[in-house]
Amino acid sequence: MRLRLLFVGVCLSLFARTAQAVPITFTLGSSLLTTTPGATLTFTGTLTETGGSTTFLNGDSFNAMAPLIVNDTPFFLNFPLSLSPFQPFTAAMFMVTVPAGTAPGLYPGTFAVLGGTAATASSLLASQPFAVSVTPSAVPEPTTGLLLLLGSSAFFTARRRLVRG
Repeated sequence: MRLRLLFVGVCLSLFARTAQAVPITFTLGSSLLTTTPGATLTFTGTLTETGGSTTFLNGDSFNAMAPLIVNDTPFFLNFPLSLSPFQPFTAAMFMVTVPAGTAPGLYPGTFAVLGGTAATASSLLASQPFAVSVTPSAVPEPTTGLLLLLGSSAFFTARRRLVRG
C-alpha cells in the first residue's frame, strides 16, 4: 500500500504544472472620470513589476457597459514589451468614447493586463475596475454678439417708430 501511494505521489508531481505567480501591481491614475456624451476620455495607469524577475506584457483584456467604446491602442503604443525587475512604468493605457446621445449615468468596466514570465505567456497579471460618469450636455447659450445684435436692432426699430409716429 505504501509503495502504491509513493508511486501515485511521484506521478502526480511529474505531471503537475507549477504555478508561477507574477507579481505585478496595476493602478489607474483615476478610476472614475466624468464627461458628457460625444467625448473621449483617456485613462492613465501604472504597472510595477514587484517580483524581481522580468515580466512580459503580451496583451490586455477589457469590458465596459454598453454603449461605451473602449480603445486599447494606447496600451500597445505606450507600454514596453516587458518590465525589468522592480520597474514601474506609467503611461496612457486606454481610451473610452461615450457616443452622442448616451443617457446620463454611471457606466462601469474593467481593464486587465495579460502576460507572464515568457514572451508568449497570456496569464492574467492584474486588472482594475474603472467607471465613466456621464453628465447631461450643457444647453448652449446664445453668444454675446448675437444677443447684442438682436437687442440693438430691436432698440433702433422701436426708436424709429417713435420718431415717425
